[in-house]
Amino acid sequence: METEVAHGAPGCSPWDDPRIREEALRWVLLAQFGSDDDANMMWGDCGTLYWLVRPKDLAERRFDRAMFTWRCG
Repeated sequence: METEVAHGAPGCSPWDDPRIREEALRWVLLAQFGSDDDANMMWGDCGTLYWLVRPKDLAERRFDRAMFTWRCG
């Protein structure tokens, strides 16, 4: 997830750029929501939603800088 978010971050590099890995290490998980039949929440095919943020942005409460990705399967 961190790699997907790092690639989508402003100023991102191509997927094969080694800086993507470095940028991915700068992100931490902010929130995660999995599909839940009991709650009537289904993301794709039993997927999970993820929001990640850089620690500095979290400390400054800059949630507008959080990034989203999801996985299903």
